[in-house]
Amino acid sequence: MGTSDELSDSLHGALSKARVPVENDEFIRRITAAIGIAEYRAMAVDSSKPYVLATRKDGQADLHIHYGFTNGFTSDDEAVRAAGLGVERQQSSQKGTWYVAHPLTKVAPRGERSQDVRRQGRMCACGMQRSVSGVCGSCD
Repeated sequence: MGTSDELSDSLHGALSKARVPVENDEFIRRITAAIGIAEYRAMAVDSSKPYVLATRKDGQADLHIHYGFTNGFTSDDEAVRAAGLGVERQQSSQKGTWYVAHPLTKVAPRGERSQDVRRQGRMCACGMQRSVSGVCGSCD
């Protein structure tokens, strides 16, 4: 098998080929039914990040079903309509789309990035702070 299957898969077959955990099957079945999918295709099954390409019946952007999330919802409202209010969802890094987290997920919550990324050396026994390389200006 190359980078994608040339033939359309069933949802179950595509999820299996893309190594999406079976624990997410029912959730994915529910959201794809709410959106209306014409076909499923396992993509990049030989890579470390396989996914299922779900082509919509209405011709809008495809859904990309990954291990722990589905991306490609056109708005927050559409994500809520498909997955429900209690599901973790955020605007995607893919401009103009939203994703929803699956019940079994590896999605790490987005946190605020630290503004101070400077490294500091350890403290020396003499009480002075060492340089990052470990040298003490007083003792070494």
